[in-house]
Amino acid sequence: MMPILSYDLVDALVTLKPESTLAHARNERLNATENTQAAFEAIFSAPSTLLTSEIKHEFARIVAAQTGSHTLANFYHKLLKQQTPDLSTPALKAAENYLQVLVKTPKQTDYALIKSLTEHGWIEADIILFAQLITFVTYQARLIEGLLLLKGQETVASQNVAVTAGRWNINPQTHQGKPSPTAFTQDQLGWEAWLSARDPQTLDPKDAQVMKKFGQLNSEYFLLLAHQSRILEIRTLIDRGVFYTNGGLPRWEREFAATAASKVNGCIYCASVHARKAGQYAKERKADIEKLLATPVGAILAEGFDDRLSAITDLSTALSATPIQATSKQIDVLRKLDLSELELLDLIQSTAFFSWANRLMLSLGEPFEVIENKE
Repeated sequence: MMPILSYDLVDALVTLKPESTLAHARNERLNATENTQAAFEAIFSAPSTLLTSEIKHEFARIVAAQTGSHTLANFYHKLLKQQTPDLSTPALKAAENYLQVLVKTPKQTDYALIKSLTEHGWIEADIILFAQLITFVTYQARLIEGLLLLKGQETVASQNVAVTAGRWNINPQTHQGKPSPTAFTQDQLGWEAWLSARDPQTLDPKDAQVMKKFGQLNSEYFLLLAHQSRILEIRTLIDRGVFYTNGGLPRWEREFAATAASKVNGCIYCASVHARKAGQYAKERKADIEKLLATPVGAILAEGFDDRLSAITDLSTALSATPIQATSKQIDVLRKLDLSELELLDLIQSTAFFSWANRLMLSLGEPFEVIENKE
């Protein structure tokens, strides 16, 4: 098992000085800060029949490198101590194939990738741990690179291209034969898993109590993630720490950033949830929200809004791209629009978290239309 670190890894890799404005902002968002560290510790110390510490570190290194964070990739490389693990077994080859698709083109993950894992001996608990590892590192990488930009350090070799809407689902039916949404919408959608979710009756009483507290016991998605219940709990706390806080970036703009990230990654389900939330918090901006949702594949996402929303969308989509395309110039534009350090941190955390959220939902199941809501 990996030793638990006594410091904050993100602060260490960013070399954040305790007296800095950014450090104070991270302290204002202490739940997100502390639970990001807790998630790192939980994922890399969780027992697994297939994922040894060395294999976890190698997969994490690959994810960080492909996401575009050399800072994070070098960290995981050093943990390997120059001993690259063998990934040539059929089970690990299937896992690396799943990883490659999930990191680079998350919308292309499908039931066949999950089936390949189960056919090679992966059980639900190991698959969920692996999915959490991959998606957490994509979040961790974007958080670190975003914070480095706030410090004025440009570490990503950006191509300086405008980010466009990614591809999304075109299949009329889900794997189970339900009607599948083929356009972004604010309608409420259902979601079906490609693996067996936990039966609530099998949960540890403490885990069940935590899930009940967060309203997760009736959700197939959360019951699936409950195969790794401790990681689920920590991830939920990060979500609350990123989105459910006072001050800083207005809540509707955080939800808008989450929707923009979902457009990059092609996650119709996440976009539907967070576009609705953005509209609930800013009813007067519904036209902007609808415009974002309607952006066609290949069209630039950060166009046609006012200066502030264009700049927010520009950074959010660039940070969501793979590899990361965010630049210090985008931060400069936002500062000139009078966004505070806390607002900028909220924007980066909201965006980075949805690299995690989108990829989990896209790689473990798929949305379906709830017909009765359309009558």
